[in-house]
Amino acid sequence: MSTTAESRLSSGADSAFRAGAASARGTEAARGTEPPRTPVRARRPLDPEDFASRSLVDPGCFEAHVARELFSTHLEEARAYAGRLRKLAMLWDETSDEGDLYAVLVADARRITLNHARAQLRDACTAVTTLPRTLARLEAGHMPVSWFEQLLRRVRRLTPDQRRQLDERVADWDLANVSCDRFLRELGKLIAWFGAAAVRATPTEQRDVALEVNPDHDGTARVVITGPIHEILSFTHRLDLAARAVQNQQRRALEKEQPVPFDIDGDAVRNGQHLTLAALRYALLSRTMLETAGIEVPESRFRLQVVVPAMTLLGESDAPGTIDGTIPLPAAMARHLAAGEPTWYRILTDPSDGAFLPLPPTRYSATATMREHLRLLDPVCAVPGCTKNVCTVGEADHIEEYNHKNPESGGQTSIENLHRLCWKHHDMKTRGLLDPVREPDGTTTWHIGAHPPLTAQPNRDLLTPGLAAALQRSWDAYEEMLAWDAASHHGLLQDADPTPFPDPPF
Repeated sequence: MSTTAESRLSSGADSAFRAGAASARGTEAARGTEPPRTPVRARRPLDPEDFASRSLVDPGCFEAHVARELFSTHLEEARAYAGRLRKLAMLWDETSDEGDLYAVLVADARRITLNHARAQLRDACTAVTTLPRTLARLEAGHMPVSWFEQLLRRVRRLTPDQRRQLDERVADWDLANVSCDRFLRELGKLIAWFGAAAVRATPTEQRDVALEVNPDHDGTARVVITGPIHEILSFTHRLDLAARAVQNQQRRALEKEQPVPFDIDGDAVRNGQHLTLAALRYALLSRTMLETAGIEVPESRFRLQVVVPAMTLLGESDAPGTIDGTIPLPAAMARHLAAGEPTWYRILTDPSDGAFLPLPPTRYSATATMREHLRLLDPVCAVPGCTKNVCTVGEADHIEEYNHKNPESGGQTSIENLHRLCWKHHDMKTRGLLDPVREPDGTTTWHIGAHPPLTAQPNRDLLTPGLAAALQRSWDAYEEMLAWDAASHHGLLQDADPTPFPDPPF
């Protein structure tokens, strides 16, 4: 049968479904208690012969033939998908432990994750029990598989009764002929009729803790905790009681000249006044241990990387620093953080300083120091155009593949042969879809399929020995100034002759 004849047959069957739906509809509920039955019709039947003219290609050409062949696969795909849904629905059981066993069985059979298997079982049950008429339309080849998958995603928050109402209306649409845009638009309008509950997650489902960096890049960020209001209120009440208890303890400690608890940055001692409740709530959240009911939480493998330009540290520039290479940090805050660190690290373009000696050929894993260095060199995925931060969740990758059978033959574990990639691009490189080559000048050429190669420049540090010496002198002067300030605060300089502080050595 030709694809044109299939289209005509599909259109005729579509009309038959509409007629059957009209006769089986019966008495509708009172006006306003159910969504409207809006007729969704195409202006004219879908005809594969029109594909060429719509895309401005010549009728009968190879491309038009391929399009007709793709169209003819819809029926086979729809039937196979509908049949799979009916089989999966037989294994859905959320009332007993057997449901999880069936999910494991499906995960193995379908070669998918356990969570994906549970989702497929749940969707299959939804399709068979609450969307039977639209499923029949799918099985008849009147709609693409992708439309039905979209339908399943959109009805997850509807009640079973709401799904049945939607099923009656969608099954009455001219599914064999309407466009994808029209289908999605009408489906969205129909689901919106049921109200916000149909398109929004419940308070329990919205439980989340998210980090939001201030878009003004002023050195602040916020943690947003979302959840049921009674849980959030209970949490804030407990936090407020704890802050007030600590505030009372700070007041007593100051009166008795004892150590002050939760004194962030020494403000309470310096000002002789307990911290505000807002500051104490912050201190309690940021400085206390997380309770995990005895579950051991491993230490982070990485430090928080604060990268500060040398001239900013010298006070000669207000260029911002960065946290983990991607989050801008105001110059003043960057200098403040650097001042509180006993050890500084700097990146040099010349690797001959001995910081990273080549590892033995048999060593595959990078050292901790090398991983730290890579995080500074590649704070985002090294693939050109990728913006994913890989400081903590990425993976170190050998540019020239490590030869596990014969390590001496190439692919050494060295800074020059390593970079950090996000999980997705690391997997693509492992499968041979990406092929990077590190050039002698330090650039990396990326071969991506049949596309022209892309070249990525290395991250370079311009800290010269002269600047490093000036930085050390500036640091020494800064430490001396801190010592004078501390002595003055404790009253140790009241009887001493004031000595002017020397000018900065730069």
